Amino acid sequence: MPNPALLSTYILAGPEIGRRELFVREIAEVLAAKEGQAAEYSRFYAQDMPAERLVGFLRNASLFSPRRLIEYRDAEALTTKQDQEALVAYIKRPAEDAVLLLVTEAYGLAKGLEEAVGSRGKKIFWELRDSEKPAWLRDRLARDRLSADDEALETVLELVENETAALESACTVLAACFPAQHRLSSEDIESALSHSRQEDAFSLFDRIAHGDFDSALSVLDALLSDRQSEPSQIMAALIWSFRTVERLNRSIDQGLPIEDAFRTEKISSKTGQRKFRAALSRYKGEDCARILQAASETEAALRSGFPASFARNFLQLFIRSAMTLKGSGLILSGWKEEEYYPFD
Repeated sequence: MPNPALLSTYILAGPEIGRRELFVREIAEVLAAKEGQAAEYSRFYAQDMPAERLVGFLRNASLFSPRRLIEYRDAEALTTKQDQEALVAYIKRPAEDAVLLLVTEAYGLAKGLEEAVGSRGKKIFWELRDSEKPAWLRDRLARDRLSADDEALETVLELVENETAALESACTVLAACFPAQHRLSSEDIESALSHSRQEDAFSLFDRIAHGDFDSALSVLDALLSDRQSEPSQIMAALIWSFRTVERLNRSIDQGLPIEDAFRTEKISSKTGQRKFRAALSRYKGEDCARILQAASETEAALRSGFPASFARNFLQLFIRSAMTLKGSGLILSGWKEEEYYPFD
């Protein structure tokens, strides 16, 4: 749990999404406990919100809540002196009602930003090492009074994205499928996770990587219909996945063997490697760059004030652009509600 004496600004670095999201939730809980109501939450991306605009937003107090929690993602994109100086000036004299989270999947930010935040405010969320994953799974299963042999644990790691948010979801499924005190076998795991697998944004990317357009739309509809994931969470997972493909392409283009590229990206499971091999066969680095630009347009559209019911259309447009046009042709800035219903 974060120290109740919260800082005004944190750097949240590293690729481990599950641990980072838990930390953000814990900060939100601390703020809610202090004020007796939830903090107003906002999320922005550096590509869409320049640092000076972010500072302007932070300087304007909320009309609806005494405290605000702001995530500013992809903060490594703050590469210009102007952006960094604007943010450093804010960090030195922050708004009294706001907690700012500078989020990056890299392991650090520009030196000036790190110095302004200080070592106490920097949190690095490391991926679990391969040697740590079995113990993490055993401990998590034990919370539901389940146990598993070594082969069963290996099966989990073969079938599930090796990231704690995905592993947590898998353990929840197993707890729902088996009674307390049950010792899980590999066959149990295969049955529960392969045949009763809950779709998520990562399985949506799997359909995209394999070129299964109809199945991708079906998974998207299931996620939205069952309220399993917010549109912003779906986009975040897809962006992470395409950025990974982009980095893999870059490493391979520089002559690194694909097995070494996987090790660099910590893609150790055979399931994950199969998925990214499929993606690499479909998408080059320049394709990923266009797709990520299309993703930025889609995120901007999702935040543009349209009713939530239009999120489905925006996400479908993005999937179509990524799968059939490789990121080309998606222009949402002039999208009008009364003119364009692409899939209905």
